[in-house]
Amino acid sequence: MKLTERIYLIGGGAYGYSAPDDCNMYLVDCGGCLAMVDTGGGGGVSRVLGNMRSMGLDPEALEVAFLTHCHFDHIGGNHGLKEATGCEIAAHEDEVEEIEGLGGLSLYEMALERGLRFEPGRVDIALRGGQRVRIGEVDFEVVHTPGHTPGGICLLIREEGVTSVFTGDTAAAQGRLGWINGPGCSLPDWKGSIRRLLELGPDRIFPGHGVFVLSGAVDHLKLLDEKMNAPWINIVTTVG
Repeated sequence: MKLTERIYLIGGGAYGYSAPDDCNMYLVDCGGCLAMVDTGGGGGVSRVLGNMRSMGLDPEALEVAFLTHCHFDHIGGNHGLKEATGCEIAAHEDEVEEIEGLGGLSLYEMALERGLRFEPGRVDIALRGGQRVRIGEVDFEVVHTPGHTPGGICLLIREEGVTSVFTGDTAAAQGRLGWINGPGCSLPDWKGSIRRLLELGPDRIFPGHGVFVLSGAVDHLKLLDEKMNAPWINIVTTVG
């Protein structure tokens, strides 16, 4: 599904576009090569590749798959995509061990509890906040946005006066709140990350779940900021 001149939605369980446990997966046409944002839960890799082909996009042109954070519904397709396309996997340096199955958050055990089975994939590129990664014609700016997880990132593209941000689970449209009390979650850090995104003033946001926003994204972030700072959310995150 083509969303902008460069950006495609190529998978997402909520849209019935790939496996049910897949997050939203996006593809960026970088001019002769491709970049992907998040790889889903692993069960929808073959369908995602088919979606690419149906849109006239060659899976073998995929150079890099960026991971917004280490949760299983965003990383499960790493191994399958690497095998099928030869792409590299890029993630924040703080979450490389978790993504490779070596960390202490038991992410793969959590996936097994939900009936998901996949083989961990190796991370080829360790990212840092503020880093710029050039893929073909497109510069991706890495914005470190801890909170949902310690090494969560957003990916920013600025072109022709338009700022687009792939937000993973850091921010969603319509002020939608994500998982606010999971392993590694920090509400104070998350609040700071939302403020950071507001400062960037994006026109478009492409979240890991729910609908994408093609204009007026700041209004959606303002609503999320209000919810994140409401008194009730602090009660919820301290229960238990």
